[in-house]
Amino acid sequence: MTDRQGVYPFCGPCTDGTIASRAPDTQTVNGIGTCLYGAADRCPRCGSVVKRLYFCLLWIPIWPMRSYRIIWVGGSRYVGREVPDGRNPYGFDKKTAALVAQAEAAVAEAQETWPEPPPSRLDEHPELRRGHFRKAERYWSADRPDLALPVYEEVLAAHELVLPADDVATLWLRQRVGEAYLAVGRPVAALALLRQTQAHLKRVLGPGHPDTRRASEDVLNARMQLGKIGLAKEEAEALEEALAELVSTVGPDHPMALRTACALADALRASGTVIALELLEETLEFSEAALGAEHPDTVQVRLELLDACEEADRDGTPDERRTAALIRRKLGS
Repeated sequence: MTDRQGVYPFCGPCTDGTIASRAPDTQTVNGIGTCLYGAADRCPRCGSVVKRLYFCLLWIPIWPMRSYRIIWVGGSRYVGREVPDGRNPYGFDKKTAALVAQAEAAVAEAQETWPEPPPSRLDEHPELRRGHFRKAERYWSADRPDLALPVYEEVLAAHELVLPADDVATLWLRQRVGEAYLAVGRPVAALALLRQTQAHLKRVLGPGHPDTRRASEDVLNARMQLGKIGLAKEEAEALEEALAELVSTVGPDHPMALRTACALADALRASGTVIALELLEETLEFSEAALGAEHPDTVQVRLELLDACEEADRDGTPDERRTAALIRRKLGS
């Protein structure tokens, strides 16, 4: 898979030198709270700057906290990545830091034994990376995502006609389209597509693969760009609105509607499993009818539905467990 050069909108060096983390949602009441100060080390590639989070009293910075690389994405909205402290990058106590270091060493060792990704069938269709694809790449390199996005979408559709949805070449292109959605201010569409891409990468390459981890960070970035950080209710409302529009314009079995429904179900699970189960069950039916039971996207919907059933069995209310049991019987599992 091609190097992604960083988690959009950050460049590669700024991505590699920072930690995926939700940028703080600063707030003060009568001058008491948290604020970001400074604008150091501006990156000439992506334009990010390093700002320090302070606890403020009467708007006066009193207590320095963490540092973040920040990029504004519209008005007062921004996304950020934490700048690590070299002595203790995650701010853990000594015991936890030692465990984290041990886990990181295990990951580094595992990297040496990662299996090769399944071969792409892109070589059978070299025409896919000519013409329109090169045009989209030129637009993207020229920082014109508004022009690149429709061309990328056209190229992705051509890929999906002849390549599996979980071919590594298709997944790379889905990732780029998701980043383009972010670049033009469509975080809901980005989140739906990036979640789906992340799930396929996790299954195809494994959860510890660098491409999978990078996709996870892109999903986090999409969630940050939705606005209020970390609030599942707001995320669900945005996805619900987008799904309603898609159903009315392209239909409930359109790929964009299917992946938006899955993203909505994921957000709804935070407040209750029954409605998420019912939505995933309906989405699976649409996906099987539109794409086929063995299509990778359909397989992923089924896996998400089974995972939600397991969550209901484990932690759900009696009503949630009954709903999960009924779905399991329908699925024959």
